Formats: sequence, structure tokens, C-alpha cells
Amino acid sequence: MNNKRTTRALLLATLLFLLPLGSVANADYVVTVMGPEAPADKRYEYDRAVIELALTKTRAKFGDFTVRDTPSGQNTRRALIEASNNKYTNFIIKTSMSNDLPESLAVIPFPVDLGIVGYRVAFVSEKNKEALSRVKSLEDLRKFEVIQGLGWLDTRILRHHGFNVRTNAEYQPMFSMAALGRADLFFRGVNELLDEWEANRHISGLTFDETISVYYPLPRFLATSRDNRELIERVHEGLLLAHEDGSLQELWEDKYRASIDFANLSGRKIFRLENPFLEGLDPSWQQYVYQVGSELTQ
Repeated sequence: MNNKRTTRALLLATLLFLLPLGSVANADYVVTVMGPEAPADKRYEYDRAVIELALTKTRAKFGDFTVRDTPSGQNTRRALIEASNNKYTNFIIKTSMSNDLPESLAVIPFPVDLGIVGYRVAFVSEKNKEALSRVKSLEDLRKFEVIQGLGWLDTRILRHHGFNVRTNAEYQPMFSMAALGRADLFFRGVNELLDEWEANRHISGLTFDETISVYYPLPRFLATSRDNRELIERVHEGLLLAHEDGSLQELWEDKYRASIDFANLSGRKIFRLENPFLEGLDPSWQQYVYQVGSELTQ
């Protein structure tokens, strides 16, 4: 049943691209994006920049636009509900693709992070950093308790593979929970590590592991209410244009390269896991995934 729902959602998004649109010049065209959950939260800066890039690439065809943030303090689960209900004008949000997203959402089949967020690294306490340096196998790693955000697909993927995962509704407190040992590992994308370390390194006892990474395919697509037909067509077209001319890759490098280099994937033991929630998903998104070096084959 879930696979059928995924197929319907993707077919819906595709069909919407083909529907005729009305006026192509909307001077007051408003698009709403996810605002930060906390003052130090930089997770959505790239998302906003990608959406603005896609809208800019299609300005000649569709007209001018204005991008606005949602109110602060929203977690992922609440934001998905609000996007599916179209609570805000043309609300579009990045989400990890899975086979059970709300049927009222249409997804744009392009992995805007180019798949890099699937490489996970952990914030930890000093005590757990030392313990992680002795991890030799996936079984060793499963002995550590993981903390992840409420509504994150990572939680379900890790539980599927036998990890003990607890969840928290708020993003910012999870750094302190890791520092205090209230959970052992706070996994984050390798592309997120540097910004989050700089924003939270003042927390007493917080550090990050430098020896292991967990990888699973985690394409993140932009999603919006299926009623937003023009937005779906416009953003999809803009993403393809930006990828074709290289401006999207340039934006990606500018935002993420420093963190990827800082994380030093080539110096880590990488545990590779399947993502069971992609079953039935059209694999065409894989052509856009960033290819890491051949040294990352553990």
C-alpha cells in the first residue's frame, strides 16, 4: 500500500507539470519557506537559497516573486502537516523522501542536497568520543543510544537496522543532551557538521566524533501542497536549469564544501545501511547524487 501511495504522489507531481497554467506574470507571487527553529539554526539557509535560485532561473517565464519565512519554532513534523494543508502561501519544504508522505503533498523529484546528507556523523560527549574510537563493527555501534528529531526519517531507518533511537521535538536541546550523555550520538549530515559545531561549541562537554560515519541513501526533495500547480512546475523547471548550467552545483559547493572537508570522510570507517523507505521510488534522482571518492568504500 505504501509503495502505491508513493507512486501516486510522484505521478501526481509529474502530471501537474504537464497541466496548462494561467498567467505567467505574477508580480505579487509569494513563496513561503521554512524559517529557522532557533536563532543559531542555519539548516534552512541552503534550502531557501536553492528555492530562490530555481525561482530566479524561471523569472523570465513566470515573473517576479517574493520569498518569506514561516514563523520560527516549527519542527519537521508540524511543518510537513502545514505544507500539506497549504497553511502559508505556496509553502514549500525540503523533506527526506519516503514511501509514506501525506498524499496531499506533491514532491519535486530532484535531490536538492545532491544526496550528501546521507553521510551521517555524530555530536557526542568527550566520554563517548573516546568510546567510539574503539568501534570496530556495526554491532559495536548499535550499543550506543542515538538521539534524533521527532518526525525525522533517520529515526525509522536507524531503528530498522537495530539501533536504539530516542526522539526529541526540539532541535537545539539535542546538542546539550549529547554533551551531557543523556543520549550517546546525535547524528547530523556531514554537510551540516561545521556550521553546527561553530554554533554550539560553547556547550560544555560537547564535541564530535572523528572516526566513524553511517551512510544510507537519503534523497531530500522539495514538497508542497498538490494544489500549488504553478509552484511545482516552476521550481522543478528551475532546478533542472540550475543543474544544467552548473549554478546549483556552485551554490552547493559554496554552502557545503567546507563542512565536507572538515568532516574528513576519507579518514573515517563508514558503515553503509540500506534505506528501506525508498522502495518503489523512481531511481532517476540518483543521477544527480554527488559521487564521493573511490577511497570511501568501507
